[in-house]
Amino acid sequence: MTKLQGNIRITRSLESERFRPHFDVSFVPYHGRMNAQIVRVPNQDDLVELLMRLKISEDDSARWAGKAASEGVVLIPDVQLTDLQLKDNGLVV
Repeated sequence: MTKLQGNIRITRSLESERFRPHFDVSFVPYHGRMNAQIVRVPNQDDLVELLMRLKISEDDSARWAGKAASEGVVLIPDVQLTDLQLKDNGLVV
């Protein structure tokens, strides 16, 4: 079980012809390359749940989700996750 350190990037996407409004969540490692992918989350409540599954506290998850909803792009710095946590939540293949 490898631990990876990096940022979680959350981008709010507005409604378009192809997609309803949603949040794009991705893990950006500090070092190296990986097969990262973007997870689309349909609403703010689901975003909070995803962040909590990534071992971010409930209060911090709600704060980051609110910030992403209002600002559009948020980087959560210094997140340390295992490769298994990333795979289980769909952030890597």
